[in-house]
Amino acid sequence: MSTVDPKVWRIGTVTVLGTVMSVLDTTIVNVALDPLARALNSDLAAISWVVTAYLLAIAAISPIAGWASRRVGTRTLYLVSLVLFTLGSLACGLAWDTPSLVVARVLQGAGGALLMPVGQSIIMKAAGRENLGRVMGTLGVPTVLAPVVGPTLGGFLLETFSWRAVFLINIPIGILAFTLALRMLPRDEGHPTYRLDVRGLLLGSFGLTAMTYGLSEVASDPSLVRAKVLGPVVVGIAMLVVFVRHALGREHPLLDLRLFGDRTYSLASIGVFVNGATSLGGLILLPLYLQGVRHESATTTGLLVAPTAIGVVLLMRQSGRLTDRFGGGRVAMVGTAVVALSTLPLSWITDDSSYWFITSAMFVRGLGTALAGMPLMAAALVSIDAIKGSDATAQLFVLQRVGGSLGTALFIVVLERTTSFGTTYAVVAAVTALSLIPCIALAGSEKRRRLNVPIPVPAA
Repeated sequence: MSTVDPKVWRIGTVTVLGTVMSVLDTTIVNVALDPLARALNSDLAAISWVVTAYLLAIAAISPIAGWASRRVGTRTLYLVSLVLFTLGSLACGLAWDTPSLVVARVLQGAGGALLMPVGQSIIMKAAGRENLGRVMGTLGVPTVLAPVVGPTLGGFLLETFSWRAVFLINIPIGILAFTLALRMLPRDEGHPTYRLDVRGLLLGSFGLTAMTYGLSEVASDPSLVRAKVLGPVVVGIAMLVVFVRHALGREHPLLDLRLFGDRTYSLASIGVFVNGATSLGGLILLPLYLQGVRHESATTTGLLVAPTAIGVVLLMRQSGRLTDRFGGGRVAMVGTAVVALSTLPLSWITDDSSYWFITSAMFVRGLGTALAGMPLMAAALVSIDAIKGSDATAQLFVLQRVGGSLGTALFIVVLERTTSFGTTYAVVAAVTALSLIPCIALAGSEKRRRLNVPIPVPAA
């Protein structure tokens, strides 16, 4: 196994700093949802859009990463994204009501949308295929750690200062990240390229938003057959169908759906989508339980969520080495099974459940998370030609964030409809268990690829 050039670690450290900000803001507001609802006179369904709008903005904008990287260069695009994210964070900190905060989160998400795919594209070019799993495993520690550390940091900021500090903390970090990126990232020039697929961007963005909005409306009324539910969902699905047909018929689409013709990439992508739903969507539940049912402070809530982060840290670097040795499918299969089995006991959670019971389950869940997410990403990227790296990375990021936004909407709906955290966790466990199917298939596909055995294609 070759030694990784120190320059790769320096480049990776700089890009991870910006990436962590984007990922951190996915969950840092989780402990602030209840206080935000009270401060802004909003209900849970409305205030949950502070999370969902951010994820949707990321999903809508990140597909342009491949085109924009070629057009202006990865370094320039990364710097612009840092500026936009930092300004969006400032706007969030100055918001005066729920609508203004949601709009500011969209702006913040637009900047954060490009930080991770562009950053990973820079790392992918620097590391090369032979070291990709090891480099992503090491640099992925803060990236995967950020969503689970978010509630702890958010709780501290909320109680020490105010909910505005949860967003304003990004300003000094953003300035530091911009300064380091300006000095340390390798220069690359943009060049004229094909025209941006604006039609695809509009179809995909509005389709996802409409479908998610319709699903979120289920929480406000037990009836599924309503115009406010079926209308947006049907329109959203129709727009996404048109988007797929448009993308497959265009030479340079917004998302290169032809990449899914590679079986390994396709199976890994399905795993990334479901993993996004269960990990990002599932992380919103425990803070709501601890604050809404147990009436814990934001700081205490963050500390009780922290065992998940500890579990992630313990195995994240090892997951990279295991991925290089055994393949992403086999490692993700084990990790997903651990996540499902550790989530299942939470379906028996009650108003007075032992915190040792809860934190133990979350710790084991963190171990599984470390073995599930990054190996799936690495498995998908290794199977794709380097020239398509930026497109492949952007699509994976979209799938993860779309999964997270839909998972958040789904689990909030289940919670609102059943008023039971136990039932909601049972749904999370069931969805996680289903994601074992693509992981098992991915392991088989990787084995055939290593042995150079032709992968069977179903008859037409």
